[in-house]
Amino acid sequence: MSILNTTSMPKAPNTKPAVSKNALVRALFAAFGGVFLALGVAGIILPGVPTTVFVLMAAYCWARSSARFHAWLMAHRVFGRIVRDWEERQAVPRRAKYLAWSMMSLSNAWLYYSLPSEKLWLLVLSLVVCAIGALWLYRLPDA
Repeated sequence: MSILNTTSMPKAPNTKPAVSKNALVRALFAAFGGVFLALGVAGIILPGVPTTVFVLMAAYCWARSSARFHAWLMAHRVFGRIVRDWEERQAVPRRAKYLAWSMMSLSNAWLYYSLPSEKLWLLVLSLVVCAIGALWLYRLPDA
């Protein structure tokens, strides 16, 4: 029997973050959760505003402020699957990945054509940040 045999070791349960005991912290997380969900809903309508990221941030905040709000978001007809996929497997829908990569590319192309030549360092900074984000998104499993 090997000491490094980990197949018989119990797996850690998939624990959710605990709701904060501090009322002020709960109120702040609840408020931020509402703002993030509103931004996520706006992202459905407005081009360039991400939906998935803001919905996940709302779920994060509500998991720490209100079990009821978090459960509502998990059971939501539109947003529930996104949150469940993320919390269970850290997975993002392939369509969301493609949309994020497309929007990053379009935003950088727009910067290239609209910035004056002395401000092109902003484009380089944006390209680096977007490349890091795109690589991180690429390594996540598809939902």
